[in-house]
Amino acid sequence: MGQIIRTLALAATMAVTSAISMTGALAQNASYPTKPIKLIIPYAPGGGTDAVAAVFSDKLAKKFGQPVVKENHAGSNSVIGTALLADSAPDGHTLLVVTGAIANNPFLYAKLPYKTPESFVPVSILTAYPFVLGVRSNLPFKTMRELIDYAKANPGKLTAGTSGRGAGAQLALGLLNKSAGIQIREIPFKGAGDSLNNVAGGFVDMVFSGYETVRPFAESGKMKAFAHTGTGPLGSEKIPAIADTLPGFEYQNWLALVAPAGTPTAVTDKLNGALKEIFAEQEVKDRLAGQNITGIASNSAEAKDYLVKEMATSKTIIESIGLKPE
Repeated sequence: MGQIIRTLALAATMAVTSAISMTGALAQNASYPTKPIKLIIPYAPGGGTDAVAAVFSDKLAKKFGQPVVKENHAGSNSVIGTALLADSAPDGHTLLVVTGAIANNPFLYAKLPYKTPESFVPVSILTAYPFVLGVRSNLPFKTMRELIDYAKANPGKLTAGTSGRGAGAQLALGLLNKSAGIQIREIPFKGAGDSLNNVAGGFVDMVFSGYETVRPFAESGKMKAFAHTGTGPLGSEKIPAIADTLPGFEYQNWLALVAPAGTPTAVTDKLNGALKEIFAEQEVKDRLAGQNITGIASNSAEAKDYLVKEMATSKTIIESIGLKPE
């Protein structure tokens, strides 16, 4: 009998301790954030990821009453910045804005310093959009057909800047080469900003990038917004789709907000709620529409499903264009 009483007393003590601990955790999560949020951008400044992060980061800071501090950590097609997130405390105070490269890299790198998707909690898919093919302004081509015909007659002569191995721009270029039976030579850079500047400077012939990053160069006359990877005409300029020349050609890039594995659901739910409110604001809708970007703001479960499906799609594309893990 004494043993039973001692066991029940111990169980009661553990239950009280657990309840106190849970109450403390819930209180901590309810007060989140308790300090500035670090927002990792795993690319060089000046690319489309920066542009989209700018749309919501200031508003998130106002809603939460804490600064949202953006940090660019470029390298290895987002691997460096993504690894920093994976090693961060899972408390919601370090987050990552990443492109579809997070779904590509597992099939392009033989060894990564993290596991996808196990090392992460996808908080929300943020946006989806086609790439625009920006070409240097003094290229003589007026149509996609003229560009393809020239590339066929001159294998390897035309060049395209990318953000490196596994970047969406690399996959879009690979699909174009395969679909058209051409060889446009890849020139890898640390980020989309470097690629764009080199095309605008006349050192590289073309680049696949977001509409919002190509547009300023096109408006200044340093680049032509030549075609895009979606369907139908794009933007007020009525940029033609590559699919108009190569039926069936399509490639969508996307951005997600990601937290380290183990981040409490209460924290990701709070982030989801804030993002949905932000993306529902007319000002934000207008800013994204001006960039021809669709705002999504999914919940965490939807974001995880999306990531898993995109990984399967990425694997198919990467294998089809002959890229191997290195």
